[in-house]
Amino acid sequence: MSTYIDLLIENDDIATDEAGQPLFITDRDVIAQDINHAIRESGLLSDLIGERNLQRRAMIRKKLRTVVESDSRVTPGTSSVTEAMNSTKKIHLVITAETEFGLITIGAS
Repeated sequence: MSTYIDLLIENDDIATDEAGQPLFITDRDVIAQDINHAIRESGLLSDLIGERNLQRRAMIRKKLRTVVESDSRVTPGTSSVTEAMNSTKKIHLVITAETEFGLITIGAS
């Protein structure tokens, strides 16, 4: 039995199966989705996109960690926010955190 159950959100809409029924997620995926939404709502991603100063970028990443760790389901001190370059030479964020259900990773491709 799952502790957390939620609707799967994809592209800002409820994801459905072939019959049009909503898809559900549980536990670790719920936590990852909630953190993803909290990060988007924080507005920090927009700040990061426009910032070129390395010290300010580091401060924004630290604020993002605070957002991640403000979720009570995340084990304190286990989050990380790193910038990585993907195969198309674009920089993207990889956010990880430990939960009671295991490691969550957001933004990895």
